[in-house]
This record gives sequence, C-alpha cells and structure tokens, in this order.
Amino acid sequence: MFKSSTGPAALPILSRDGPLDALRFLAALFIVLYHVAERAPVSLFTISPAFGRGYLATDFFLMLSGYVLARAYGPRMQGADVGALTFLKRRVMRIWPAHLVMLALFVAFFVTTSAIGLAPQNPQWFAWDQLLPQIFLVQAWFVPGTSGWNVPTWTLSALIVAYALFPMVWRKVAASQRPLQLLAMGVCAWVAIDFAALEVFGVHSYQLPLRYGLIRGVPLFMIGLLIARLPVTTLARRQAAPLAVATLAIVIGIQALGNFDHFSLALLGFLIYAAGASKPKAWRWAGVAGKLSFSLFLTNSLTAAVWFGLARLLEQKIALPAAASWILWAMAIPAAIVAAWLFERFVDAPLQRWIKARQTANPVAIRATPVGA
Repeated sequence: MFKSSTGPAALPILSRDGPLDALRFLAALFIVLYHVAERAPVSLFTISPAFGRGYLATDFFLMLSGYVLARAYGPRMQGADVGALTFLKRRVMRIWPAHLVMLALFVAFFVTTSAIGLAPQNPQWFAWDQLLPQIFLVQAWFVPGTSGWNVPTWTLSALIVAYALFPMVWRKVAASQRPLQLLAMGVCAWVAIDFAALEVFGVHSYQLPLRYGLIRGVPLFMIGLLIARLPVTTLARRQAAPLAVATLAIVIGIQALGNFDHFSLALLGFLIYAAGASKPKAWRWAGVAGKLSFSLFLTNSLTAAVWFGLARLLEQKIALPAAASWILWAMAIPAAIVAAWLFERFVDAPLQRWIKARQTANPVAIRATPVGA
C-alpha cells in the first residue's frame, strides 16, 4: 500500500492555512497551559494528571517540524534546487533573530526587576553562566548546568542539529522505495532511545534535563521526516478530515484514562499524516494562528513571568476571593496570546521582511533560495 515507485516529488503540495496550522496553534496553547498549570490557585496537575502531559505537545511540534520541512523542502532539495548550507542558513535565520530579541527582553526584565527589589521567584532560571549557550542556541548540546532564561528554546537548540542533518537524511530516505519500513525502523530507534534513557538516567527521554535535548528532539524530528515520506493515498486524502478529527479525539480522550505516552505519540504521528493529507484549505484564521504559534512559543515564558509577578504584587495588597484568583490566573492565557500577536506583528514579521529583502538583493540568494516555508 505504501510502496512508492514515483518518489517523494510525487507528493501533493502541502496545504497551507489548513489543519496543520490549526493543530500547531492548539498545541502551542496546550504548552502555555502546561507552563502555567502550577501557578493556578490549585495546581492543575493535582486536578488531573492529563494537564501534566504538555510534553506530548512539545513532541508533536518536533515531529511536525520534520514533517513540514520534508514536504516543503524535500522535492526541491532532491532536485538540487536548495543546497545543504543554504537550507541551514535559511532555517537559522528564521528562528535566531527573533530568539535574540526575546532573550534581550529576558535580560532587561531580570536586570530591571532585580534593581527595584522584585527578583523573580525562580532566580535559578536566570543564571548568567547559561546566557552564552542560550545566545548561540547550544544549550541542548549537553552543556553543563541548569538550562535557563527562555527555557522552551531548548527545542530550537535541538532543531538546529536536526536542520543540519536534514539534507543528508532526506536524500537517503528519498532514495528508498519502502517508506513504511523506514518509518517502522525510525519508531523502533526512538523506542530504543527512550528505554536507554530510562535505563541510564532513570527517566524517560521527555524527562531528561534540558541540556540533553538532542536525545529527545532529533529522533522525533526524524520521525516526522519519515512520516512525510509516506505517499498520500487516494483513500487517505478523501478521508483525511474525519481521520484527523477522530485521531485527535482519541488522543485527548486517552489522557483521562492514564499515561499511554508511546501510544499517544503514535496517534500524534498519524494525526500529522492525516492532517497533512487533507485537501488545500482556505482557513485564513488557521493561517494566522499558525504564524502566531512560533511567537507564542517564544514569548509565553516571559509573559507568564510578568503576568504572575504583577498578580503576586496585587495579591499582597488586596485579599482576593478564590473566584477572583482563578479569573486572574485564567487571564494569563489570553494575555499570552495578545503578547504573542504583538511580538509577531512588530518584531518577528518585520525582522523576516528585512531578512528576505536582503536575500532578494543578493543575486546568489535568488537562485539558491526557494520561495515558501
């Protein structure tokens, strides 16, 4: 069924403004909820263990990154339209400038609050010896110490290595006529890595210290790449929407039943395949939400630090009833969305326009750089 004789170039164009963009935003929202769960008047982790599985959304992002890049760049790279160095440079320039701006805001926040006697509640996350690895996005490359500052960016650190490996791995994968077998081998490799982490460190790969992020991030990215290599069958394309909806419902439903991480990840991989097989959509809201997800990922930690710092000051001055405390906590999520929208509109988007303008002004870049992702 999945054996392909036409190669990866025969895959349909990846749908934009559709289910994948919507799922990316929903996953980003769940990660925000995961990050603020313990700050609720009653920790959400004690209400339901399902709230403590935000790491599944992070794993989804990592797989989705491999899938989207393989679908967007794979055929071009196979046709030698994009070189490995050009690809890596393009991906780094997509994430690094905005990351540097956000890191500067973190430093300004920490210095300012410390100067006025309002140091953050978790000063260990603002260790100066961890700033340099953060700047160069190498904190997940087995760097000693507690990863801090903009903590979620450990995934970007791992993804840079995945980006560097992508051209070589894709060319090998694209040459194979047995994509399903390759995917099975990739999944087995990931399971082996997960159990090795359990044996060596006593925890699953998603529980490893963030300085070991490569162990977690790169294999999941590669699984997403292997999912992208699966041909989109006629049946999958016709039934993409109901398959995606049913799979998402099952993923959410089983979290209430217990911890089924391996099965959940398998379902999330299938969700990516089904959503990616869907016919092109014109959901403008999904396209906007998809763009917002990167800014939401970058900004939510600082937004939460500012929001809950102000909330703490308010609660010190006014005895809030329980209902008001819950409302104040819940408002952190729309605050994170607004902050992400402002960052995307006034920081990330202008930066990317400036970078693309410089690339357009370079004749070599015009020939080497594809339009798109």
